[in-house]
Amino acid sequence: MTLVGKGILVAILWSIIGPCAAHAESTTVTRLDAYLDQAHQAGLLNGNVLIADHGKIVLRRAIGYADASRTLPLKLSDRFDIGSISKEFDAVGILMLAQEGKLALTDPVSKFLPDLPPWAATVTIDDLMHCTSGLPDIDWDTVHSDADAYRNLRALKQLDHPAGTHYAYNNNNTFLRRQVIEKISGMSFDEFITKREFPKAGIRDAVIDPTEATPSFAKSFDANFKQDPMTLDISGWTSLTTDDLFRWSNCMASFCLITPDSTRQLGIGRHPGWSTALGHWDVIGNQLMKHVHDGNNHNFEALLTTDASKGRTIIIETNQNDHVYALADAINAILDGKP
Repeated sequence: MTLVGKGILVAILWSIIGPCAAHAESTTVTRLDAYLDQAHQAGLLNGNVLIADHGKIVLRRAIGYADASRTLPLKLSDRFDIGSISKEFDAVGILMLAQEGKLALTDPVSKFLPDLPPWAATVTIDDLMHCTSGLPDIDWDTVHSDADAYRNLRALKQLDHPAGTHYAYNNNNTFLRRQVIEKISGMSFDEFITKREFPKAGIRDAVIDPTEATPSFAKSFDANFKQDPMTLDISGWTSLTTDDLFRWSNCMASFCLITPDSTRQLGIGRHPGWSTALGHWDVIGNQLMKHVHDGNNHNFEALLTTDASKGRTIIIETNQNDHVYALADAINAILDGKP
């Protein structure tokens, strides 16, 4: 067949396949929209959703109310408390400093925070990253500031378990990671991530430790529309729009801040069921294959899932403690053409 003939054949095939593909995509988006509307009407979803498939965004929705008054609709520009997902910023900060030779994951915490009790000499930075430090959780009855948290750690006589032997996911690990970053960098934690992480990740509208007066910030509330108080007992919590969380996800997948080797160190916990400071990761070679991380605080709940084999990312941010994993399962089923 001549080149002209081949060109005509390609044109004919595209005239058949192209519209069919566009129609299939349109049908999928229609099904997604209908499902999200039904989920909201059933009281299962009040929040913002971003869905990317085959490497491109196919849907962005703001669904429901921005606060308990039910008079202010959510906007795509609203920021949400993403709970434990924000721990990725301190985890990445630690790995950035390790890449720069300013710390080693095998270093004891006492090297950077020498005023802590003797147990700090047995806990490594890697233990803080994998939640195997043996530290108890923060005593939320007595801790209402960073100073309170540090006071309690200085008064702690012994660990719950020898470091490195047991998994205990808690916020003392997070708190100390942020303290180490401040000690090494000479910056506040907020300043470090604002200057060193957000620009490279393309994050534009993040807010750290929001207050009642923070604009474009969704307020959380329960099923009876009782609004939660705005309380932060330790600092360093990042709130993001779905767009900025998508940019962060893409940054992590492209290793824009830390190398594949650094990321691989936290890809899977020391036990398959254990989460890490980066949630659950799977890095094969130099490609991120999977990233799953969820977080909650009061009635906020957020979920980030990435499946590189399908070029798919699903981000759900809610302010009414919704069923994020069930929502993601349904979205995945629709994208896969299943009921």
